[in-house]
Amino acid sequence: MIIIVGAGAHGLSLAYHLKKKGVKDVLIIEMKRIGYGSSSRNASRYRYHFYSEENIEYALKAIPYLISHSKELFLNSAIYKTGYLWILRSEEHISIFKKLDSLWKSKNIGGKFINCKEFDYLSFDGVCYYAPQNGAFHHDYILYSYYISVKDSYKIVFDKVSEIVTGSGKVKGVKTESGKLFEADKVVLTTGAWSGELLQKINIPPYIEPERKEIFITEPIKYFIKPLIIDKDIYFSQTLKGEIIGGTETKTERGFLSFTISIKEMGKFLQGLKQLVKNIYGIGILRGWSGYYEMTPDNSHIMGYGEEWPENLYIDAGYSGHGMMFAPYSGKLMADLIADNKKDPAFSIFTPDRFAKNKLLKENLVI
Repeated sequence: MIIIVGAGAHGLSLAYHLKKKGVKDVLIIEMKRIGYGSSSRNASRYRYHFYSEENIEYALKAIPYLISHSKELFLNSAIYKTGYLWILRSEEHISIFKKLDSLWKSKNIGGKFINCKEFDYLSFDGVCYYAPQNGAFHHDYILYSYYISVKDSYKIVFDKVSEIVTGSGKVKGVKTESGKLFEADKVVLTTGAWSGELLQKINIPPYIEPERKEIFITEPIKYFIKPLIIDKDIYFSQTLKGEIIGGTETKTERGFLSFTISIKEMGKFLQGLKQLVKNIYGIGILRGWSGYYEMTPDNSHIMGYGEEWPENLYIDAGYSGHGMMFAPYSGKLMADLIADNKKDPAFSIFTPDRFAKNKLLKENLVI
C-alpha cells in the first residue's frame, strides 16, 4: 500500500502517474478538500528563468513536459505564452540581470534588455528585461484533470494526518486526527507548507516553512497586458478575460497566518498598478485570496528521501512559489522512483540531505 498525504497538484500528479504505471494499492489522504493548499491559491504562471542553474535545468525539462502532458489531460489547461517583463530600477539590478542573461543565453533561453516604454501602456521610462518564453496556464484544470482521472481508482480519505508511524527504521503508516491508523508500505508527503510540521514530529528537521502571500484581481477591462510584469513591490499580468491579476512583494512573518486579505496590501497593489500602467484610474478590485509559499532555506524544492530517514518515507514539497508549474513533471519523477526505483539525476540535486551537507542551491529569483 502506498499512502499519498495531500491531494494538491503534486499528490494528485503522483497518483495520476502511478495509475498510468498500473499501480493499484494507493490511498490518498487530504485534510480539507482537493487543492485546499497552494494548488488552488496561485497565479498560474510558468517560467524557465531562475537564478540557480539547477532550477533552470529542472525547468528546461519540466516546462516542455507540462505543455505536452497537458494534451492528454481531461480538461483544457489553456497554456499560452505571455512572457515575463522585469522592471530594473537600479544599476545593481541591471548588473544582476546582465549576469543572469549570460547564464540564460548559455541555456538557449536568453531574453533581451529593452526600454520599458516599448510596452506603451507602461509609464516607467527605464530599463526592462523581457523573456518571451514564459507563460500562463489554468491551474484548476490541471488539478481537477488529475482528480477526475484517479477518483474512481484510488480511495480518497478526508482527514488530517497527525503523525507518521515508524518502527524498526521503516515507515509503517500514518495516524489521523480522527484517531484512525492507516498502514502502508510507503508514505509520500506532498503536503506543501504543512510538510515541515509532520517531519518535525519524527525528529527530522522541518526544512519547510509557510509564508503567506496575497493575490488580487481587478474587474475586467480590455485585454492589453500580456506579460507578467515584475517590479520591486508588485507583480501583475492580465487574464484572457481582461482581469488584472497580481500581488505584492511585502515580506511577512513565517507561519500559518489565516487565509485572508488585507486592505493595506490591496491598497499597495492598486497604488503600484496605477503608478506603472497608464489610464487605469478608477479600476476596482473584484476579489482576492491568500495562500502559502512553502519556503525552504534555499528557495528550492525537496524531492525523494533523506539518507537517515525511515525507509520508504518520501517527500515532494517545498517549491517556494513555483510548485504548480513543476507538479506534472515532479509527479512523473516521483512515480518512477516509488514504483520502479528509477532515480532521476534530480534526486541527487534536490535531496533533503543537501541542507545538512551545506549544498544549498541559492535560488534568489523568487516571484
